[in-house]
Amino acid sequence: MEVEKARVMLDQDQKDLAANADYKKLIKEVAQAKKDYAAKCTKLTDVQTKIHNAQAKNDLATKNYRFRKAELDAARYRYEHAMAFKSSDLAKNEADFKALQKLVDQLNLEVEESKTVLKNNQKIIDDCGAQLKRLEKQERQITTKQTLVERKLHKIDANDMSMTDQIANMVRNWPVVELANPTYKVKQIVLKDIRDDINYTTVPKVERCTTCHLGILNPKYSDENNPFKTHPDLSLFLGKNSPHPLNEFGCTVCHGGRGRGTTFNSAAHVPHSLAQEKEWERKYGYKPFELWDHPMYPLPYTEAGCFQCHMGKERLKGAEELNLGLNLIEKSGCYECHNIDKYKGWPQKGPDLTKLASKLSEDWAYKWIYEPQSFRSNAGMPSYFNVANNSDPASQAHAQQEVHAIVHYLFKNSHTYAMKKMPPSGDPEKGEKLVSSIGCFACHLMDDGPKKGKTTAATLARRQGPNLANLGSKTSKEWLYNWLKNPTGYHAETRMPNMRLSDEEAADIAAFLVKDTNSKFDKENIPPVNEKIINDMVIGFLRGSQTDAQAKASLTKMSLDEKLTYAGKKLIAHYGCYSCHNIPGFMGKDKPKPIGVDLTTEGDKALHKLDFGFVDIDHTKLAWFKQKVLHPRSYDEGKVVAWKDKLRMPNFHFTDQEADAIVTALLGFVSDKPVAKKIEPRTPENLRIEEGEKIIAQLNCTGCHIINGDGGYIAKTVTQWLAKYEGKTNDEAKKETESFSPPNLIGIGAKLNPQWLFEFLHSPTTKVRPWLKVRMPTFNFNEAHLDALVKYFNTLDHTRFPFQFKQDTHLTEKEYEAAKKLFSDDYLGCTQCHVVGNQLPSGSQDSWAPNLALAKTRLNPAWIIRWIKNPSALKPGTRMPTFFDPADYANSGPPDILNGDEDEQIRVLRNFLLTLADKPLATKPKPAPVTKAATPPADNAPAQ
Repeated sequence: MEVEKARVMLDQDQKDLAANADYKKLIKEVAQAKKDYAAKCTKLTDVQTKIHNAQAKNDLATKNYRFRKAELDAARYRYEHAMAFKSSDLAKNEADFKALQKLVDQLNLEVEESKTVLKNNQKIIDDCGAQLKRLEKQERQITTKQTLVERKLHKIDANDMSMTDQIANMVRNWPVVELANPTYKVKQIVLKDIRDDINYTTVPKVERCTTCHLGILNPKYSDENNPFKTHPDLSLFLGKNSPHPLNEFGCTVCHGGRGRGTTFNSAAHVPHSLAQEKEWERKYGYKPFELWDHPMYPLPYTEAGCFQCHMGKERLKGAEELNLGLNLIEKSGCYECHNIDKYKGWPQKGPDLTKLASKLSEDWAYKWIYEPQSFRSNAGMPSYFNVANNSDPASQAHAQQEVHAIVHYLFKNSHTYAMKKMPPSGDPEKGEKLVSSIGCFACHLMDDGPKKGKTTAATLARRQGPNLANLGSKTSKEWLYNWLKNPTGYHAETRMPNMRLSDEEAADIAAFLVKDTNSKFDKENIPPVNEKIINDMVIGFLRGSQTDAQAKASLTKMSLDEKLTYAGKKLIAHYGCYSCHNIPGFMGKDKPKPIGVDLTTEGDKALHKLDFGFVDIDHTKLAWFKQKVLHPRSYDEGKVVAWKDKLRMPNFHFTDQEADAIVTALLGFVSDKPVAKKIEPRTPENLRIEEGEKIIAQLNCTGCHIINGDGGYIAKTVTQWLAKYEGKTNDEAKKETESFSPPNLIGIGAKLNPQWLFEFLHSPTTKVRPWLKVRMPTFNFNEAHLDALVKYFNTLDHTRFPFQFKQDTHLTEKEYEAAKKLFSDDYLGCTQCHVVGNQLPSGSQDSWAPNLALAKTRLNPAWIIRWIKNPSALKPGTRMPTFFDPADYANSGPPDILNGDEDEQIRVLRNFLLTLADKPLATKPKPAPVTKAATPPADNAPAQ
């Protein structure tokens, strides 16, 4: 393959040279220069004879000069010694020294003369061939690439090799002789920082993968098949200047497998499907490498290896499959039934059920718990009933009574919820427009259809909150009104923010939402309570702590209401409903432990510990995981199991794509971690970023905002709103979407005053962008949340937090007038786009920009200078004009202001902005006090 690529490259180089007009011209000039050289220079025989003679004379003179010079040094010593000690030989030594001095001087002249003759004659020859040398040098420079390829072919192509080299290569590969330097050899990398545990000691990890994967670092092999294919994205993986260079990280640290292996099987490859396994058996004689703790991750799941070093990250660039899997685990609330160390302390996913009687009817709750997908096909609530291990008639009859008991307990123990009286009526049409414009669709869908297309970060953002379809069948207009007005009044720990709706707006939205109903669901009949099945259920639970006789005696004393209450509480504990929901009797110290297995190191679980039952799937860990995710109760099939002992994990109705992403994450949940040098450093800066990312993930901030390059998923719904309600064409709506969407939060750590950001997150204001319909909500932040978010944005932008240098913003009268001119429509025209207090811009809304009257309290003065100077450098794609051209900065400012000094113009304009009065747009509400954090998030940063 290497020979073939070299020959293709050589052919291409030759074609390029053949088509190069300059090269053709140069070849003609070289040919002519060679002719001239042959005609004029090769016949200079007398000159060459003179050079030969001059060289001989020079060599002889130089030799004599050196001998006599040595004798002169000795004579000088004897003469100086005789003078120092008044020797009787003084006269003789003096005469000898002077005679030798004269001789040496004469010989030196002879050497110089012979050099001159030699140089002059050589110059005649050099000048004659100078033009040819210059042209040949140019030719070599142009053909360097071709020459290198030709040299390579001489070394690697047997057809291009000399017979001597061919014989030498044969000998090098003979047994025993091959120990020296064979052409075929094992390629090995020793990773001294990463060690393998071999029970009684540890040894450096050895990687031999590149013995077969020869093209792994060569971009020329990007289109080849394995094992010669180039590794994807060398700038991120394996490249010398990448974050994961091959000689430091190797291959198995990320991919798994056995690095010392030098055969396909001994490297512990793992196929991703039965079909691939059959193909490997045919091609490579594949057999699983038994009992290796960490076999290679199959190709679709390779990103699992990223988690062990980056488990603190909420989103890891370059690992989209892993990101999706973790996101699905978060959105589905897997961490609530299963302990996962990464998600300790995360909020509950399900709604509060302590006051559900004010929200739901018993009939609706029954039908929802029994089969959530009958209400909405894309319901977020998983299915506990009518699944693989309880869909037979007997199990269904039992399940119906289980649901009766659960509903009875929930409603019997429901607390009261005092609802405020709502306005007499609401306008559904206004409500529909509000829902479409204020930002509801950043977190909610309103669609009863099944999942469509691929699941992405954007589609999951819309599943942050419950689907708003069919709410008229679920709850009342009054409850919706109260919920919209004050979500924390119903559920103190809800992630639903307060949209600060007026009474009229809340009534309009409630009136719109209750219009949508599910008539088929409403008409479904509910089976009556079957006391016999309830009795069997109660007896079954009583026998857990009593004898059979005691259990029967206890049952006879219980009324039907007591039986339902008792069974309901036991069933809620049995199915772990309390993990996702606040339920009376299961809160605080009364809350039991999660019912699911610990998944923190599930990827380490040995294959023999997985019960495959009678399910016909590949006996591999990844096949077991995927089956469990897609059909969690299927491992009970064909078994005789009592109803209390059946598998309990509900069916989340994941798609095949979603299941693969979750399996990727599960495979990455391992106990083994590389050495600290390889793990993302646990610096105070990284910890602050991780804490901020966690809050952003929990509250779905990227549903509205682009943060660190990700998010802004609401934009699509803003486009739809503009087209549907604002009379825009589709093209116009797309162009104006950015203007009416929440801002991109790039660089806000450097841009905003930390104190202003803290206060804004606590009590948002519409003053900054008063034209936006979409609203920044008021979240139920406590002091620790606010502190963590401000630190996060400042750390992202490497700003000094919380300190900022004070800026001199003083203006002389002359400077003020100059800045006022710059600000005016005659020069920069700032008010054509920017809001200033209550003064709205003169341009169209799609070009409006933030309120400059807030600059003094909102913006970092140093940032304003950088922004005015070159806004595109801070926010690529911004609509803010670049008034001071970076390519010709010294001549870009108005020449008639401040002597055309651009730096001074920007400085006084910045100071002028900081003097603008903040005229309130509306009566400012009194902000609520900041809630003190019971347990602030961990932050190992040193005290500032």
